[in-house]
Amino acid sequence: MSQETSSPTASPEKKALLDAFDSVLKKKADEREAEQQAALARHRARGTSRLVMLVSATLTLFLAVYLYVERPDWIFPAPPPPESLAVREASLRITMANAAQHIEQFRHQAGQFPATLEQAGARGGEIRYDRTASGYRLAAVSDEVQLRYDSSEPLARFVGNSFKVISRRAK
Repeated sequence: MSQETSSPTASPEKKALLDAFDSVLKKKADEREAEQQAALARHRARGTSRLVMLVSATLTLFLAVYLYVERPDWIFPAPPPPESLAVREASLRITMANAAQHIEQFRHQAGQFPATLEQAGARGGEIRYDRTASGYRLAAVSDEVQLRYDSSEPLARFVGNSFKVISRRAK
């Protein structure tokens, strides 16, 4: 037997080798522990984000159900009440008077009546325009309101108190 094996004290080379081996093992153990800590932190963060997601989804679902069931006025305002027959008639009279003014303006500029309301620059929509031997006629139907205007009639008489009727509706 050699002295190295039987001697309790090792040579400096062996001691250095053992210290290096211990440091490598310690480094590996530290790296493993750091990986485990990182994995644990990721798991906790994932659990926290899942909890936040679950709470957010629950609150969103609760809010959606509340809005659907309660239909609060601050989100779903009540529709305005339907216009009265008098207001609808007054509006139609004013619309027809506006078309008549466009026709008269076209006649004064061009020296003849327009072929269509659009040619006069008026919105035709619900108004029918027919030329007659002495002028023109306008007719309109809107909901339950039917009106006719002949160009021989004074426009002010046709309009009547329509502006007052419309101005009172907001009160």
